[in-house]
Amino acid sequence: MPPHRPTVRVFISLLVIFCCLGISGTCGASGTSTALIGDKPPVTALFLHALLLQDRMSFSDPSLGLDGVQLGDDSDLKSPGKAVFLSLLLPGAGQSYIGATTKSRVFYSAEAVAWLAYAGFKTWESHREDEFQGWAAQHAGVDPDGKPDDFWQMMTYYDSRQDYEIYGRVGEPNRSSYPDLIGWDWQWDSEASRTQFRALRNSAKEANRKATFSIGAMVLNRIVAAIDAYRGAKSYNRRRVMGTAGTKVRIKGHPFGKNQNVMLVFQKMF
Repeated sequence: MPPHRPTVRVFISLLVIFCCLGISGTCGASGTSTALIGDKPPVTALFLHALLLQDRMSFSDPSLGLDGVQLGDDSDLKSPGKAVFLSLLLPGAGQSYIGATTKSRVFYSAEAVAWLAYAGFKTWESHREDEFQGWAAQHAGVDPDGKPDDFWQMMTYYDSRQDYEIYGRVGEPNRSSYPDLIGWDWQWDSEASRTQFRALRNSAKEANRKATFSIGAMVLNRIVAAIDAYRGAKSYNRRRVMGTAGTKVRIKGHPFGKNQNVMLVFQKMF
């Protein structure tokens, strides 16, 4: 159902109310750009009574508020929750949803860079792992298949499997005890070979840390995009509801009974 728009009668009503303000001579203005009609003469009260009754359907429209007429189109509002969800799913999607094209491109680009970095670092890690395992097989006589990470770590500290069992596990008996098989024995042919093995393994670890950092960048990108999309959706909705000029007009008061008063409230969004 299309949103209600103020009719010509509403504006005529406002014009008559202004006339009533001039007739009564009792109008005032506050710091919030408000005109107040209080203690109206009987003729003025009758005018207001008739005007409010003839447009009561307009004033009762819930989309305009309980007691006001709002200028501007409040259709096509954006859901802040949806904007946040889209940004968490894909940074930049929430910005596209609210029409912030430039920002959406920034977040899309950041996401693409993070994914490319992650893929690059994981590829680097895989290559380095192949290198240090092949180096260990060539210079220490170890079979690289099925070895846990702590096994490779011990190879960086000890020249041989025997040294590890004698020196490594004596002080810390809870350390891993590897199977007594030929493929699990190692003996470095030189200190330089073990040093090179350590450098290759450290390079693989560094690549893994950078890949993890890339994941953190993706998470951060989503958080920032979600916050920006939420604020952008709220700002978009304010502009749509308030209109291009950012102006809102409301009529408040009680034109009936003993304490008759009507208030015109003008609000300007900056």
